[in-house]
Amino acid sequence: MVEPFVLPETAAVLAGLAAQEGPHLADMSAADMRATYGALGTMFDAPPEAGVRSIDVQGGGVPLRAYFPVAAQAGPVIVYMHGGGWVIGDLETHHPLCTMLAAVTGLRVVAVDYRLAPEHPYPAAHDDCLAAARWVAGSPPELEAPVSGIAVAGDSAGGNLALHVATKMGSDTVKAQLLIYPVGDCTAPDHGSYKQFAEGYVLDRKLMDRFIGDYLPDPARAGEPAVSPVLHPVPADLPPTIILTAGLDPLRDQGRALAGLIAATGTEVHFIEAQGLIHGLATMRGAFPTADRIMRRAGRLLADLMRG
Repeated sequence: MVEPFVLPETAAVLAGLAAQEGPHLADMSAADMRATYGALGTMFDAPPEAGVRSIDVQGGGVPLRAYFPVAAQAGPVIVYMHGGGWVIGDLETHHPLCTMLAAVTGLRVVAVDYRLAPEHPYPAAHDDCLAAARWVAGSPPELEAPVSGIAVAGDSAGGNLALHVATKMGSDTVKAQLLIYPVGDCTAPDHGSYKQFAEGYVLDRKLMDRFIGDYLPDPARAGEPAVSPVLHPVPADLPPTIILTAGLDPLRDQGRALAGLIAATGTEVHFIEAQGLIHGLATMRGAFPTADRIMRRAGRLLADLMRG
């Protein structure tokens, strides 16, 4: 088998992490997993963007954080759903990323603090994200100016959640979507990139098994369209879509498959693959200059699609 291409910046991070002692993330309690994930963000992420104001609000019964890059103006809003396997991650772990998206796009961003597993299994996160997106689309006064439509965006499990919201709400309301290395198949396929990168690249098979087991305690539901969209026809009424994959990611082929399925419906699809980078690049931009450039490019493209 041909050795995969690894950027020097990626190799340095992987070597540093491999030298760390301690239990595997998947062997920790949910509380310890969350704390460790937060600490990794502190180590590897970029700082928040200057000049972006944020406020914490409640919408649709869900805690949210709204970001304002400038004085609020009428227009579209990005609804962001964080990654973390539906088990870890929160408003803080994705705060720098959301400030960057607001700064680069010039648009308001609303991050969703959905309920986490195992305390709140499927479909809690899916329900929360849909409720939050509907609240944002209703042009609430908390967002300080009328909302003309939304885009949905998210990384990993958040990409899965974003696609679910777009599927339920349709392209009349959801004007664009950005799916960053999305989860597309929770039946744990033993082939392709899922097998090739099963260990050694931060997100591994063991950790995915833990995430899926916590969020989907009933294995019979793992193949449902909301959590395994690549196993089903996707609806034709999806908005213009950006799909970003990482070259060294067990979920890489799931993102590729989603791009193909969505494009086959005639929907506009922009596909970006971050060669030589790993899953998690969106929240490791301080360690990966290449990832920072790619994410800023994706943000600008999302803004262009929203504005038509």
